[in-house]
Amino acid sequence: MDSQLVISVKDLLLFILWGGIVTIFVYLIMILRHALKVVKSVNGVINDNRQSIDDTLTIVPDLAKHVETITGEVAHDVQAFRPTVDNIAETSHSITDTLKENQGFVDGLSSFMHTVSIGKVLYDRYFSGKMHDIKDAANEVNEAFRDAGKNAE
Repeated sequence: MDSQLVISVKDLLLFILWGGIVTIFVYLIMILRHALKVVKSVNGVINDNRQSIDDTLTIVPDLAKHVETITGEVAHDVQAFRPTVDNIAETSHSITDTLKENQGFVDGLSSFMHTVSIGKVLYDRYFSGKMHDIKDAANEVNEAFRDAGKNAE
């Protein structure tokens, strides 16, 4: 007897196909086991924190109502101040236009104020000590007049 093992290409492809399907099912089972462990872990965390979660869930609706109330009040206040802001913007635009129109006058006034400040610096440097002496002399004269007035009485 001659024993020969004959494997056709069809049989080889079916073997590879079934091997791939088994491999996919093994990976799928491993993924499902891991997902089950994650779900158990999440359930444990939820059970451990059940009271905190319940407290939070009871507070959230009230908190949402308060946020809605505050948002409404802020919107009302913004609408109330909107004309004031518009007025300020319009006034500042008007002032800017006026300053642009009167730029020559503003430049002249600025130059004049600069000249006055230079004059004050010069005055302080050269005459402030002399003015102090003059003030002292005037005070002495006033004291002399007061003394003379007291003596005359």
